[in-house]
Amino acid sequence: MAKKEDIFYTLLKRVAEEMMQASEEYLEIMKGFPETEARIPRMKVYETTTDELVADIMKRLYTSFITPFEREDISDLALRMDDVVDLMEVVCMRLDLFRIDHMRPEAVEMAELTRKAMIEVQAMIDLLPRYKKDERVMQHAIAVSRIEDGADRVYQNALRRLFSEEEGGKEIVTWLRIFDRMEYCLNACDHVAGVVRSVVMKSA
Repeated sequence: MAKKEDIFYTLLKRVAEEMMQASEEYLEIMKGFPETEARIPRMKVYETTTDELVADIMKRLYTSFITPFEREDISDLALRMDDVVDLMEVVCMRLDLFRIDHMRPEAVEMAELTRKAMIEVQAMIDLLPRYKKDERVMQHAIAVSRIEDGADRVYQNALRRLFSEEEGGKEIVTWLRIFDRMEYCLNACDHVAGVVRSVVMKSA
């Protein structure tokens, strides 16, 4: 009879699934905006579901005598995962708030990189129960960091083109705020992977 999976792993996998679905919606909104504006409220659904799952994890941490790895790391991991979904929602909300009427290609590229990071994060979390024995956990965690490094270059190019092409101050400020949050989102992906990298290294 197979050993039952620890509830913390199960909940973290559910959070990762919400992150993955949110990243797919995020990308579709960016690719089609402004025609996809009506899809923005869907991001709130993912954000709310993730909040509820993370709240469940935190509640269980207070009442569980045994956890699969350090409580602080489980808490940090869950909160970092929640941050990613929060930031994707923030970006989409700003498209509406700032009345964006066209999409810049770098924003789509950064959303695509976020989705790629989520693919790695989900694979990493799916394998997390075997983190002491399966090298792929660390491989996926490192892959997230490489994607984030690539996103930094896209972000820098986005700002360079923004300042060279746009003369109006409002356009520059608006897109600066959006690009900044998109970069924060990708950084948050790497923070998730960073917690896992730390957990693996502690067990080495």
